Amino acid sequence: MKTAVITGGNSGIGKATAIALSTLGYRVIIHGRDAIKTAQAVTEINAHSRNKNVDAVTGDMSTIAGMKKVASEIQKLTDIIDVLVLSTGVIYSKRVTTSDGLDTPFVTQYLCRFAMVQELFPLLNKAESARIVHVGAPTMKKAQVFFDDLALKNNFTMMTSMGQAMLSCHLFVQEFSKRHPDNKITMNIMHVGISKTGIAREISWLFRTMINTFGTSPEKACRNAVFLADNKAANFSGYFLPTPGKPEKKEKISFDPKLAEKLWETSEKLIQ
Repeated sequence: MKTAVITGGNSGIGKATAIALSTLGYRVIIHGRDAIKTAQAVTEINAHSRNKNVDAVTGDMSTIAGMKKVASEIQKLTDIIDVLVLSTGVIYSKRVTTSDGLDTPFVTQYLCRFAMVQELFPLLNKAESARIVHVGAPTMKKAQVFFDDLALKNNFTMMTSMGQAMLSCHLFVQEFSKRHPDNKITMNIMHVGISKTGIAREISWLFRTMINTFGTSPEKACRNAVFLADNKAANFSGYFLPTPGKPEKKEKISFDPKLAEKLWETSEKLIQ
């Protein structure tokens, strides 16, 4: 039985992906911040998939210490990971920083994902062929990583915050695939489109209304994630799937290699 770990797996795209993979016969370990909500998610996944091999860990992924604690709890439950789905994320209309002094969306949508891969890499490397999947979105025009102001103290807008976080994920995928060219462990990112999830809970009612009106269900939005996690045809790395529900469309991620390398090195220092 293969093991899939899903961060942010107690709601939205993460939970929908957990249900899908559990239905396919995976042992699933989900992560959530809230213990009660995460326990409820386990019950729902069991009921939908009729698979009782579902475990959970809880922890705050907005702090460096919290990231490492979550990784440690996962390591207590399994010694091998075949699939790692990275689904944490939040959007804020106002500037919010973590206890480590960083922009919260940058941390929850990117840095904790980087940390999980680093901490869990030995378990991924034990698999015959492991998959790492980012739940994400396209990069924005003029998006940049503010290396001298990662907390966005002087550069914050909702759009610059979203842009920095998602660009960082794409750069991470690019650099990871360069560092692991044998594809024993692949990493890709997929676009979920407009989906009815809780990621927009901290922004204006107008945006939330638009999402709830025009958004697709998490069950539909997670199809590319399931493809990247389980399909034999997804034996590639370093790609972005831009069209929800159409995994045959993929784009090679290609940004400035020096920028991707700089972000990797900066991230290593941040999580020490």
